[in-house]
Amino acid sequence: MKGVVSAPLNLPGTAYRKALQSRATILKFIERKMEERKSEIKEEDEAEDEAEINDDLLGWVLKHSNLSTEQILDLILSLLFAGHETSSVAIALAIYFLQACPKAVQELREEHLEIAMAKKELGESELNWDDYKKMDFTQCVINETLRLGNVVRFLHRKALKDVRYKGYDIPSGWKVLPVISAVHLDNSRYDEPNLFNPWRWQQQNNGACGSSSSGSGSFSTWGNNFMPFGGGPRLCAGSELAKLEMAVFIHHLVLNFNWELAEDDQPFTFPFVDFPNGLPIRVSRIL
Repeated sequence: MKGVVSAPLNLPGTAYRKALQSRATILKFIERKMEERKSEIKEEDEAEDEAEINDDLLGWVLKHSNLSTEQILDLILSLLFAGHETSSVAIALAIYFLQACPKAVQELREEHLEIAMAKKELGESELNWDDYKKMDFTQCVINETLRLGNVVRFLHRKALKDVRYKGYDIPSGWKVLPVISAVHLDNSRYDEPNLFNPWRWQQQNNGACGSSSSGSGSFSTWGNNFMPFGGGPRLCAGSELAKLEMAVFIHHLVLNFNWELAEDDQPFTFPFVDFPNGLPIRVSRIL
């Protein structure tokens, strides 16, 4: 991640050089997996096997797209880069905010215990989509974590034509960086914006924390006041997956563990959100 915002100096010892070396290593691994998949697909076709052994993104792209090898490698790397770091940081932020808010943990625990008990009565164990749709307060916690944590603080855009906005001229072709955190932490848009308050989402949405069953929910309700995944045609393609991952993690966390900070640590925000000490926590299993 440090290489992303480093000076583009390809010299020994620089963050940029290390980033390029890491990129090359990852691409070699992806290419090796890609060649293995091609062999599997060929064998599958020859055997006329209907098994869905390649029923994932890489398998689909290899079977149905006309992308070159270089384009496929770039696509997979971009998805790994965009989804891994952001999702893990968002989950870490949820752990951090919740350890300081026992009332929210208790309400989460009650919500997920109810889901777990209902599944036990049905003789089921694994979560499904219907369970996810019942996680109303969990969506409040996720929204508030994304608002206050600001995993992505700004976006990269380019003006496609000359724009005049509030007395400022933005020429066509100029780069524009909308700062999302400036909106999320604006006290004219949020009461006590620096306070972790998942219940604010209930108040705004008349008791509902935002949709966990569609791609709208809090986005349509809050408009441009809440856009942790950007907006418009370039809205993050993984937004719903990221929220789903957070919800599943929270489900298992609150049902099985208590936790507290093992040492003082808090997130810093530039250039990316991170914890200086790695967010060490002390965990105890719920008996």
